[in-house]
Amino acid sequence: MAKEKCVFCGVKLEPASIALRGIKLDGLKCPKCGDKVFNEEQVGLALAALEQKRLKENYTKRPVKIGNSYGMIFPRDIVKVFNLDSDKISLHLKSDKAKNKIEITVL
Repeated sequence: MAKEKCVFCGVKLEPASIALRGIKLDGLKCPKCGDKVFNEEQVGLALAALEQKRLKENYTKRPVKIGNSYGMIFPRDIVKVFNLDSDKISLHLKSDKAKNKIEITVL
């Protein structure tokens, strides 16, 4: 159980599932006043989940034609979050009947 107490009531907080911007996150809730909070560890996890959701929702790109080839340009946010600023990146092509996927691995 949680050791944290509500700053308003002084009652021991209980673990709870909290919906934030369409994502269910683990947090803490006061059983008396209903105040919802996150501890330090939960804040880090919540921020990471929100950033991943934002990037997933907002990142759709078309390939760029470069001569007879095609390339992808990644925004700085994607490069930073996924550490793509490496000298080598490996691509794994995955194909099935439903979707074609490319998996990127930083070496």
